[in-house]
Amino acid sequence: IAEQCVSALCRIQKPPRIYLEKSVHDIFYHIKKPCPDEVFSCPGDRDDNLWITLNDYQPPNTQIEWEQTCFLDKCFHGYYKWPKVLKYPMNKRERYTKETMPEHVAILYNRFMDKNFVTKLIQYMMLADEKNELNFNIHRFRMFKGLFRNFGIDLMDHFMEQLDILIHEKTIEKQEGCHRVAAEIVAGMIRGSKYWTLEMLKKLWQKLIPFLNEVCTNLSPETLLCWGSCFKYGMEDLDPRRMYRLIEFICTLINNQTIVNTFLETSRWFLVLKLTNFEWRIPAIWCTINEHAKEMLDHPYKAIREYIANVLSVSLSFDVKLPNGQSTRNPDANRCIDTICERLHQAIETYRKKPLGKNSTKH
Repeated sequence: IAEQCVSALCRIQKPPRIYLEKSVHDIFYHIKKPCPDEVFSCPGDRDDNLWITLNDYQPPNTQIEWEQTCFLDKCFHGYYKWPKVLKYPMNKRERYTKETMPEHVAILYNRFMDKNFVTKLIQYMMLADEKNELNFNIHRFRMFKGLFRNFGIDLMDHFMEQLDILIHEKTIEKQEGCHRVAAEIVAGMIRGSKYWTLEMLKKLWQKLIPFLNEVCTNLSPETLLCWGSCFKYGMEDLDPRRMYRLIEFICTLINNQTIVNTFLETSRWFLVLKLTNFEWRIPAIWCTINEHAKEMLDHPYKAIREYIANVLSVSLSFDVKLPNGQSTRNPDANRCIDTICERLHQAIETYRKKPLGKNSTKH
Protein backbone atom coordinates (compact mmCIF):
# COMPACT_ATOMS: atom_id res chain seq x y z
CA ILE A 1 0.00 0.00 0.00
CA ALA A 2 2.86 2.38 0.85
CA GLU A 3 4.38 1.84 -2.61
CA GLN A 4 1.05 2.61 -4.29
CA CYS A 5 0.70 5.77 -2.19
CA VAL A 6 4.18 7.02 -3.17
CA SER A 7 3.39 6.21 -6.81
CA ALA A 8 0.14 8.19 -6.58
CA LEU A 9 1.91 11.15 -4.94
CA CYS A 10 4.53 11.18 -7.69
CA ARG A 11 1.79 11.20 -10.29
CA ILE A 12 -0.01 14.09 -8.59
CA GLN A 13 3.25 16.04 -8.23
CA LYS A 14 4.65 15.37 -11.71
CA PRO A 15 5.46 18.50 -13.72
CA PRO A 16 3.05 19.08 -16.63
CA ARG A 17 3.97 18.05 -20.15
CA ILE A 18 4.26 20.66 -22.88
CA TYR A 19 2.09 19.69 -25.85
CA LEU A 20 2.64 20.87 -29.40
CA GLU A 21 0.03 20.89 -32.13
CA LYS A 22 1.37 21.04 -35.67
CA SER A 23 0.09 20.34 -39.12
CA VAL A 24 1.62 17.40 -40.96
CA HIS A 25 2.95 19.85 -43.55
CA ASP A 26 4.87 21.77 -40.84
CA ILE A 27 6.34 18.58 -39.36
CA PHE A 28 7.52 17.26 -42.72
CA TYR A 29 8.96 20.66 -43.62
CA HIS A 30 10.94 20.70 -40.36
CA ILE A 31 12.36 17.18 -40.88
CA LYS A 32 13.11 18.03 -44.53
CA LYS A 33 10.97 15.25 -45.98
CA PRO A 34 8.44 15.45 -48.83
CA CYS A 35 4.88 15.81 -47.60
CA PRO A 36 2.78 12.60 -47.81
CA ASP A 37 0.29 12.15 -50.62
CA GLU A 38 -3.13 12.13 -48.95
CA VAL A 39 -4.92 10.71 -52.01
CA PHE A 40 -2.68 7.69 -52.66
CA SER A 41 -1.79 6.90 -49.04
CA CYS A 42 -1.72 3.16 -48.35
CA PRO A 43 -1.25 1.18 -45.11
CA GLY A 44 2.15 -0.28 -44.31
CA ASP A 45 5.65 0.73 -45.38
CA ARG A 46 5.82 4.05 -47.23
CA ASP A 47 8.50 6.66 -47.87
CA ASP A 48 6.63 9.14 -45.67
CA ASN A 49 6.71 6.93 -42.53
CA LEU A 50 10.34 5.81 -42.77
CA TRP A 51 11.41 8.73 -40.55
CA ILE A 52 9.56 7.36 -37.49
CA THR A 53 11.35 4.01 -37.75
CA LEU A 54 14.76 3.31 -36.30
CA ASN A 55 16.10 2.72 -39.83
CA ASP A 56 16.13 6.40 -40.68
CA TYR A 57 17.18 7.75 -37.27
CA GLN A 58 20.31 9.75 -36.57
CA PRO A 59 20.72 10.54 -32.82
CA PRO A 60 20.94 14.30 -32.19
CA ASN A 61 24.17 15.90 -31.05
CA THR A 62 22.71 18.88 -29.20
CA GLN A 63 20.03 19.37 -26.57
CA ILE A 64 18.09 21.70 -28.87
CA GLU A 65 17.92 19.02 -31.58
CA TRP A 66 16.83 16.48 -28.97
CA GLU A 67 14.01 18.72 -27.71
CA GLN A 68 12.80 19.53 -31.22
CA THR A 69 12.60 15.90 -32.33
CA CYS A 70 9.01 14.82 -32.97
CA PHE A 71 8.73 11.58 -30.97
CA LEU A 72 5.53 9.55 -31.47
CA ASP A 73 5.26 6.89 -28.78
CA LYS A 74 2.24 4.97 -30.09
CA CYS A 75 2.92 2.48 -32.89
CA PHE A 76 -0.21 3.32 -34.89
CA HIS A 77 1.10 6.76 -35.86
CA GLY A 78 1.79 6.92 -39.58
CA TYR A 79 1.08 3.26 -40.32
CA TYR A 80 -2.25 3.73 -42.12
CA LYS A 81 -2.13 7.43 -43.02
CA TRP A 82 -1.26 10.78 -41.46
CA PRO A 83 -3.85 13.02 -39.80
CA LYS A 84 -3.97 16.65 -40.91
CA VAL A 85 -2.85 17.79 -37.44
CA LEU A 86 -0.62 15.98 -34.94
CA LYS A 87 -0.71 16.70 -31.21
CA TYR A 88 2.31 15.35 -29.35
CA PRO A 89 4.30 16.18 -26.19
CA MET A 90 7.45 18.24 -26.65
CA ASN A 91 10.56 16.24 -25.80
CA LYS A 92 11.17 18.40 -22.76
CA ARG A 93 9.71 18.57 -19.29
CA GLU A 94 10.12 20.93 -16.38
CA ARG A 95 12.02 19.32 -13.51
CA TYR A 96 12.09 20.16 -9.85
CA THR A 97 15.29 21.73 -8.53
CA LYS A 98 16.31 22.25 -4.91
CA GLU A 99 15.75 25.99 -5.31
CA THR A 100 12.26 25.77 -6.85
CA MET A 101 10.94 22.63 -5.18
CA PRO A 102 7.70 23.15 -3.17
CA GLU A 103 7.76 21.96 0.43
CA HIS A 104 5.28 19.12 -0.14
CA VAL A 105 7.46 17.80 -3.00
CA ALA A 106 10.68 18.19 -1.01
CA ILE A 107 9.39 15.69 1.59
CA LEU A 108 9.66 12.83 -0.91
CA TYR A 109 12.85 14.17 -2.45
CA ASN A 110 14.69 14.43 0.86
CA ARG A 111 13.58 10.95 1.88
CA PHE A 112 14.89 9.29 -1.26
CA MET A 113 18.07 11.34 -1.23
CA ASP A 114 18.83 9.76 2.17
CA LYS A 115 21.14 6.82 1.49
CA ASN A 116 20.19 5.03 4.73
CA PHE A 117 16.49 5.30 3.93
CA VAL A 118 16.99 3.86 0.43
CA THR A 119 19.05 0.96 1.84
CA LYS A 120 16.40 0.11 4.45
CA LEU A 121 13.58 0.44 1.92
CA ILE A 122 15.19 -2.05 -0.45
CA GLN A 123 15.89 -4.47 2.40
CA TYR A 124 12.22 -4.26 3.35
CA MET A 125 11.17 -4.97 -0.25
CA MET A 126 13.36 -8.08 -0.29
CA LEU A 127 11.78 -9.33 2.95
CA ALA A 128 8.28 -8.69 1.61
CA ASP A 129 9.12 -10.72 -1.50
CA GLU A 130 10.39 -13.63 0.59
CA LYS A 131 7.05 -13.80 2.41
CA ASN A 132 4.73 -13.33 -0.56
CA GLU A 133 6.80 -14.79 -3.42
CA LEU A 134 5.46 -12.13 -5.79
CA ASN A 135 6.19 -11.78 -9.48
CA PHE A 136 7.44 -8.51 -10.96
CA ASN A 137 5.64 -5.85 -8.90
CA ILE A 138 4.00 -3.32 -11.21
CA HIS A 139 3.25 -0.94 -8.31
CA ARG A 140 6.92 -0.74 -7.35
CA PHE A 141 7.87 -0.18 -10.96
CA ARG A 142 5.42 2.74 -11.16
CA MET A 143 6.79 4.17 -7.93
CA PHE A 144 10.38 4.13 -9.21
CA LYS A 145 9.25 5.47 -12.58
CA GLY A 146 7.55 8.40 -10.83
CA LEU A 147 10.56 9.13 -8.62
CA PHE A 148 13.03 9.20 -11.52
CA ARG A 149 10.62 11.18 -13.68
CA ASN A 150 10.09 13.86 -11.03
CA PHE A 151 13.59 14.10 -9.54
CA GLY A 152 15.77 13.10 -12.46
CA ILE A 153 19.34 11.96 -12.11
CA ASP A 154 19.75 13.14 -8.50
CA LEU A 155 18.60 9.74 -7.19
CA MET A 156 20.70 7.64 -9.56
CA ASP A 157 23.93 7.18 -7.58
CA HIS A 158 22.25 5.81 -4.43
CA PHE A 159 20.16 3.37 -6.45
CA MET A 160 23.03 2.23 -8.69
CA GLU A 161 24.98 1.37 -5.55
CA GLN A 162 22.06 -0.70 -4.27
CA LEU A 163 21.60 -2.38 -7.67
CA ASP A 164 25.18 -3.60 -7.59
CA ILE A 165 24.61 -5.08 -4.12
CA LEU A 166 21.35 -6.74 -5.19
CA ILE A 167 22.74 -8.65 -8.18
CA HIS A 168 25.78 -9.85 -6.21
CA GLU A 169 23.75 -11.44 -3.40
CA LYS A 170 25.45 -14.75 -2.53
CA THR A 171 22.64 -16.39 -0.54
CA ILE A 172 20.79 -18.60 -3.03
CA GLU A 173 17.44 -18.25 -1.25
CA LYS A 174 17.59 -14.45 -1.56
CA GLN A 175 18.81 -14.16 -5.16
CA GLU A 176 15.41 -14.32 -6.83
CA GLY A 177 13.96 -11.58 -4.61
CA CYS A 178 17.07 -9.41 -5.03
CA HIS A 179 16.97 -9.64 -8.81
CA ARG A 180 13.24 -8.93 -8.84
CA VAL A 181 13.69 -5.69 -6.89
CA ALA A 182 16.67 -4.75 -9.09
CA ALA A 183 14.59 -5.34 -12.24
CA GLU A 184 11.78 -3.13 -10.91
CA ILE A 185 14.23 -0.32 -10.15
CA VAL A 186 15.92 -0.52 -13.57
CA ALA A 187 12.57 -0.57 -15.42
CA GLY A 188 11.52 2.51 -13.41
CA MET A 189 14.80 4.25 -14.27
CA ILE A 190 14.37 3.60 -17.99
CA ARG A 191 10.75 4.77 -18.16
CA GLY A 192 11.32 7.65 -15.77
CA SER A 193 14.14 8.99 -17.95
CA LYS A 194 11.78 9.61 -20.88
CA TYR A 195 12.18 13.42 -20.80
CA TRP A 196 15.70 13.66 -19.38
CA THR A 197 18.29 15.81 -21.12
CA LEU A 198 20.91 14.29 -23.42
CA GLU A 199 23.59 14.80 -20.78
CA MET A 200 21.53 13.06 -18.11
CA LEU A 201 20.75 10.15 -20.44
CA LYS A 202 24.41 9.78 -21.33
CA LYS A 203 25.33 9.43 -17.64
CA LEU A 204 22.48 6.99 -17.04
CA TRP A 205 23.37 4.62 -19.88
CA GLN A 206 27.09 4.77 -19.15
CA LYS A 207 26.21 3.07 -15.87
CA LEU A 208 23.27 0.92 -16.98
CA ILE A 209 24.93 -0.80 -19.97
CA PRO A 210 27.79 -2.44 -17.97
CA PHE A 211 25.25 -3.35 -15.29
CA LEU A 212 22.89 -5.00 -17.78
CA ASN A 213 25.82 -6.82 -19.40
CA GLU A 214 26.65 -8.41 -16.07
CA VAL A 215 23.01 -9.29 -15.43
CA CYS A 216 22.59 -10.97 -18.83
CA THR A 217 25.72 -13.09 -18.46
CA ASN A 218 24.60 -14.37 -15.05
CA LEU A 219 20.92 -15.11 -15.59
CA SER A 220 19.29 -18.09 -13.90
CA PRO A 221 15.91 -19.81 -14.35
CA GLU A 222 14.71 -17.99 -11.21
CA THR A 223 15.72 -14.50 -12.37
CA LEU A 224 15.00 -14.62 -16.12
CA LEU A 225 11.29 -13.75 -15.94
CA CYS A 226 11.79 -10.64 -13.80
CA TRP A 227 14.42 -9.25 -16.22
CA GLY A 228 12.10 -10.04 -19.12
CA SER A 229 9.44 -7.96 -17.37
CA CYS A 230 12.01 -5.22 -16.79
CA PHE A 231 12.70 -4.95 -20.53
CA LYS A 232 9.00 -5.18 -21.37
CA TYR A 233 7.82 -2.42 -19.04
CA GLY A 234 10.95 -0.33 -19.57
CA MET A 235 10.27 -0.08 -23.33
CA GLU A 236 6.46 -0.11 -23.33
CA ASP A 237 4.69 2.65 -25.29
CA LEU A 238 7.91 4.43 -26.21
CA ASP A 239 9.17 5.61 -29.57
CA PRO A 240 12.07 3.28 -30.54
CA ARG A 241 14.14 6.36 -31.37
CA ARG A 242 14.01 7.34 -27.70
CA MET A 243 15.21 3.86 -26.79
CA TYR A 244 18.02 3.51 -29.33
CA ARG A 245 20.63 2.97 -26.60
CA LEU A 246 18.73 0.06 -25.07
CA ILE A 247 17.98 -1.35 -28.53
CA GLU A 248 21.70 -1.20 -29.35
CA PHE A 249 22.42 -3.11 -26.14
CA ILE A 250 19.86 -5.78 -27.06
CA CYS A 251 21.50 -6.07 -30.48
CA THR A 252 24.74 -7.03 -28.71
CA LEU A 253 22.82 -10.01 -27.29
CA ILE A 254 21.89 -11.03 -30.84
CA ASN A 255 25.51 -10.83 -31.98
CA ASN A 256 26.98 -12.61 -28.96
CA GLN A 257 28.70 -15.70 -30.36
CA THR A 258 30.54 -16.72 -27.17
CA ILE A 259 27.60 -18.28 -25.30
CA VAL A 260 27.88 -22.07 -25.00
CA ASN A 261 25.36 -22.63 -22.19
CA THR A 262 21.96 -23.77 -23.52
CA PHE A 263 20.00 -21.86 -20.90
CA LEU A 264 21.86 -18.59 -21.52
CA GLU A 265 21.40 -19.05 -25.28
CA THR A 266 17.62 -19.36 -24.98
CA SER A 267 17.58 -16.60 -22.34
CA ARG A 268 19.18 -14.00 -24.58
CA TRP A 269 16.60 -14.71 -27.30
CA PHE A 270 13.84 -14.48 -24.68
CA LEU A 271 15.06 -10.95 -23.87
CA VAL A 272 15.53 -10.05 -27.54
CA LEU A 273 11.85 -10.82 -28.20
CA LYS A 274 10.84 -8.02 -25.82
CA LEU A 275 11.54 -5.79 -28.83
CA THR A 276 8.04 -6.72 -30.04
CA ASN A 277 6.95 -3.59 -28.14
CA PHE A 278 8.19 -1.57 -31.14
CA GLU A 279 6.33 -3.66 -33.73
CA TRP A 280 6.94 -2.50 -37.34
CA ARG A 281 9.13 0.46 -36.38
CA ILE A 282 12.45 -1.43 -36.08
CA PRO A 283 12.55 -3.25 -39.45
CA ALA A 284 16.34 -3.45 -39.76
CA ILE A 285 16.51 -5.07 -36.31
CA TRP A 286 13.90 -7.67 -37.31
CA CYS A 287 15.91 -8.44 -40.45
CA THR A 288 19.05 -8.95 -38.33
CA ILE A 289 17.16 -11.18 -35.89
CA ASN A 290 15.69 -13.17 -38.77
CA GLU A 291 19.11 -13.76 -40.38
CA HIS A 292 20.70 -14.88 -37.10
CA ALA A 293 17.76 -17.14 -36.29
CA LYS A 294 17.87 -18.85 -39.71
CA GLU A 295 21.54 -19.70 -39.15
CA MET A 296 20.62 -21.45 -35.89
CA LEU A 297 17.83 -23.66 -37.22
CA ASP A 298 20.20 -26.64 -37.32
CA HIS A 299 21.60 -26.02 -33.83
CA PRO A 300 22.60 -29.33 -32.19
CA TYR A 301 20.42 -28.71 -29.10
CA LYS A 302 16.69 -29.31 -29.41
CA ALA A 303 15.72 -26.69 -26.77
CA ILE A 304 17.48 -23.98 -28.77
CA ARG A 305 16.02 -25.14 -32.10
CA GLU A 306 12.50 -24.98 -30.65
CA TYR A 307 13.07 -21.49 -29.27
CA ILE A 308 14.59 -20.30 -32.54
CA ALA A 309 11.42 -21.41 -34.35
CA ASN A 310 9.47 -19.05 -32.08
CA VAL A 311 11.97 -16.24 -32.76
CA LEU A 312 11.59 -16.76 -36.51
CA SER A 313 7.79 -16.63 -36.35
CA VAL A 314 7.88 -13.36 -34.39
CA SER A 315 10.40 -11.76 -36.77
CA LEU A 316 8.10 -12.61 -39.70
CA SER A 317 4.89 -11.45 -38.01
CA PHE A 318 5.37 -7.85 -39.21
CA ASP A 319 5.39 -8.85 -42.88
CA VAL A 320 1.75 -7.82 -43.23
CA LYS A 321 0.20 -6.70 -46.51
CA LEU A 322 -3.19 -5.05 -45.95
CA PRO A 323 -5.52 -4.27 -48.90
CA ASN A 324 -3.77 -1.71 -51.13
CA GLY A 325 -0.85 -1.80 -48.67
CA GLN A 326 2.72 -2.98 -48.84
CA SER A 327 5.46 -4.47 -46.67
CA THR A 328 8.97 -3.78 -47.97
CA ARG A 329 11.23 -3.32 -44.93
CA ASN A 330 10.58 -6.26 -42.62
CA PRO A 331 11.71 -9.85 -43.30
CA ASP A 332 9.79 -11.43 -46.19
CA ALA A 333 7.87 -14.49 -44.96
CA ASN A 334 7.63 -16.16 -48.39
CA ARG A 335 11.34 -15.76 -49.07
CA CYS A 336 12.19 -17.08 -45.60
CA ILE A 337 10.00 -20.16 -46.10
CA ASP A 338 11.61 -20.79 -49.51
CA THR A 339 15.07 -20.62 -47.91
CA ILE A 340 14.07 -23.06 -45.16
CA CYS A 341 12.50 -25.45 -47.70
CA GLU A 342 15.69 -25.39 -49.75
CA ARG A 343 17.81 -26.18 -46.68
CA LEU A 344 15.39 -28.92 -45.68
CA HIS A 345 15.60 -30.44 -49.16
CA GLN A 346 19.42 -30.37 -48.97
CA ALA A 347 19.31 -32.06 -45.55
CA ILE A 348 16.99 -34.80 -46.88
CA GLU A 349 19.27 -35.41 -49.88
CA THR A 350 22.32 -35.58 -47.62
CA TYR A 351 20.56 -38.09 -45.36
CA ARG A 352 19.55 -40.27 -48.30
CA LYS A 353 23.14 -40.43 -49.51
CA LYS A 354 24.58 -41.04 -46.04
CA PRO A 355 22.02 -42.14 -43.39
CA LEU A 356 22.83 -41.69 -39.72
CA GLY A 357 24.45 -44.75 -38.16
CA LYS A 358 22.92 -46.56 -35.25
CA ASN A 359 25.59 -45.22 -32.92
CA SER A 360 25.28 -41.60 -34.05
CA THR A 361 24.57 -39.09 -31.30
CA LYS A 362 21.09 -37.63 -31.44
CA HIS A 363 20.18 -34.43 -29.62
